Amino acid sequence: MLTEPPFDPFGPGRWQAQWIWSAAEPAAGQFRRTVAFRRRFALDAVGSSVPARVCADSRYALWVNGQEVARGPVRINPRRRRYDVVELAPYLSVGENCISALACFYGRPTAWWMPAATLTSEVRAGGFLFETRLDGATTLVSDERWRAELLAGWSDGPPVGGVVGRGPELIDLRSLPAGWLETAFDDSGWGEARVISGAGMGEPGNPHPPNYPHGPYQPRSVGFSRPQRIEIPEAGDSYQSGRVLAGTMVVDLEGPAGAEVVVSCTEFVGGDGASSHGEALGFTVTLSGGRRRVETFDVYGMQEIKVAAPPGVTVHSMAVNERLYPLSGHASFACSDPRLEQIWQVGRRTVSLCSFDAYLDCPTREQRAWTGDSVVHQMVDFATNGDWRLARWHPVLAAEPGPDGMLPMAVAGDAEVSDIAVIPDWALHWVHSVGNLWRYGGDEEEIRRLLPVVEGVLRWFDPYMAPNGLLTDVVGWVIIDWASVYTEGACAALNGLFGRALLEFAAMAEWQGDAGRAGWARAQHQRVVDGFEALWDPERGRYADNMVAGRRGLTASQHGQATAIVGQLAPAARWPRLIEVLTDEAPLVHAAFNVPDGEATPNMGAPPGGAYLRQGHPDPWWDVATQVVRAQPFFRYVVHDAVRQAGRADLIPSLCLDWTVALERCPTSWTETWFGGTVSHGWSSTPTRDLTVSVLGVEPAEPGFAVARIEPELGPLSWAAGRVPCGHGFIEVRVDPEKLEVTSPIPFRHGDRLYPQGTHTIGRPA
Repeated sequence: MLTEPPFDPFGPGRWQAQWIWSAAEPAAGQFRRTVAFRRRFALDAVGSSVPARVCADSRYALWVNGQEVARGPVRINPRRRRYDVVELAPYLSVGENCISALACFYGRPTAWWMPAATLTSEVRAGGFLFETRLDGATTLVSDERWRAELLAGWSDGPPVGGVVGRGPELIDLRSLPAGWLETAFDDSGWGEARVISGAGMGEPGNPHPPNYPHGPYQPRSVGFSRPQRIEIPEAGDSYQSGRVLAGTMVVDLEGPAGAEVVVSCTEFVGGDGASSHGEALGFTVTLSGGRRRVETFDVYGMQEIKVAAPPGVTVHSMAVNERLYPLSGHASFACSDPRLEQIWQVGRRTVSLCSFDAYLDCPTREQRAWTGDSVVHQMVDFATNGDWRLARWHPVLAAEPGPDGMLPMAVAGDAEVSDIAVIPDWALHWVHSVGNLWRYGGDEEEIRRLLPVVEGVLRWFDPYMAPNGLLTDVVGWVIIDWASVYTEGACAALNGLFGRALLEFAAMAEWQGDAGRAGWARAQHQRVVDGFEALWDPERGRYADNMVAGRRGLTASQHGQATAIVGQLAPAARWPRLIEVLTDEAPLVHAAFNVPDGEATPNMGAPPGGAYLRQGHPDPWWDVATQVVRAQPFFRYVVHDAVRQAGRADLIPSLCLDWTVALERCPTSWTETWFGGTVSHGWSSTPTRDLTVSVLGVEPAEPGFAVARIEPELGPLSWAAGRVPCGHGFIEVRVDPEKLEVTSPIPFRHGDRLYPQGTHTIGRPA
């Protein structure tokens, strides 16, 4: 188990350590480079605490006396560099010790790493940084006394294209002898580490951080993964895990030197070693002769592994070191319907599969930190994980506005570097994640730092607000979700999300005592309210999806009705009718633009629909006068929020049962859309949040969760029970039609009464 110091003992200021790298030159045209480092030293005694901090550009893995200590650092824009603080005492011993590390520089942007934009600094082609205090006074730092070996053949192939954005990892064991982690290993043949310095224009540079462009240096804000070794059994001509796993691959191989073994990871059993988009994911190992166990540097997600090996090579075993963000506190949900219990568990597992140093869209294909996807992951963590650090970190990570105030569609990777598109609605979902952070975390300084970014996002929309008050002809990729939602002109769903964001910004600004900005946001919201009435179709009793050149569109969706409620753009008297439109099954239709001539039936295996992004929206094939387009799993969080906001939380258990159809495609993790895509998409995990927040009814009553609100809604269930994190421990709830039993470490509100912390049994009216 990894040990983490309870605080950062180093603080700001110059490091004593220096950036180091190998003095050897990489092969011509080589982008990815890997350097092995070692540093031996002797100790007369080991203190109770030996803190160290470590960083790398791009990634590192650290061992002490052969035991893995940490991998990092977290993904982030290099101008906001983060380092890791680790505790070394459990790994040290009296006598000879050795610190070993692998540091990888990717050279070109990946889904999880972006290069620094500089031509002057030496810290632009790889670097490793380490500093520890061995006895409170004596320091051991990265400098020229370390041994460094540039590993020939440890590189990558060209990116395969498409959405994956990565090439195969190449590992040549001939350049890294077995036993290199051992203290007694002879590293005399390795070169001395080269000290490198950072230098910006107009400064001489300094090898002691902070230096340009990696700054300011701050400690890591999230926990470390705790790797769990999972052996993968053989199944005919492949290895099959039985469910999606995500982590570093561990392969035990034996064969002649120079033999190349190609390992392919696939999300779907029976595939061809490719992802759901047909793009190969995997790695190639070149053997050094004899038997070796090798672990990849990169993370892979898969259910099936295929191996292509020449004659004379034996694969003794295949395993995954799962490296998911840790769960804490044993949150739970149980009820009278075992289907909902399974749905809760699958959602919790799916979010874990997408939680590393950030919230990812999926581990099997992209591994990008998308700005909007993460709102569901965050809400699931707040409701089911005692460790809220990642839920609090991701909004900070994604707060990377451009000069115009808009956020990248995905951050700290190739999407932010290329800036190929913005997704305006994703930025509005990010605003909601800041609102969640306010409600659950309640940290004034945290919100104060984020509110200017929120305001910048909202003001980005100013030029698109037409005289009628509606956002119209907004540029960028207005995705909403993968359903057939027409967004041209004035889009109902986009305006609804904008309305919600304005109200959340106003509430947070008022909480901070900023009446001016709150007033501006509420005035903008009223303009949208006034304009939104033009989208109301009185004949059909619903909101149209869009309006072009003053003409209301013919199509309608759950998206437009739900955002009319959550954005408080529709009059409250109209909400009951909107709930009918949202929940009446008969008119709802599965429509997706990637299936242009018929229903996108559940589990048909179709890709999400990227083709229409270039071709434009096809004409609707369904009866637009009577049918309403269903939301895909991601946007269902907004639909469910609307149902709750309209006072119908009793409908949530039945709505969550819609996910039973997705269990047919994969019973252990959630599909990206009802009809296809990956089966490891955290954004589809809304029921896990809802069964906790709506059925058990536990959520903050005040910012910071100083007081809870507990208002269970069983709907058709005969009972429900669970444990819910609140930032001060766990709230335990059990409810049936006759009574509510609560054990809470904090005061809570139920009905019109405030209850003190402790255990209470409360009768429920018939």
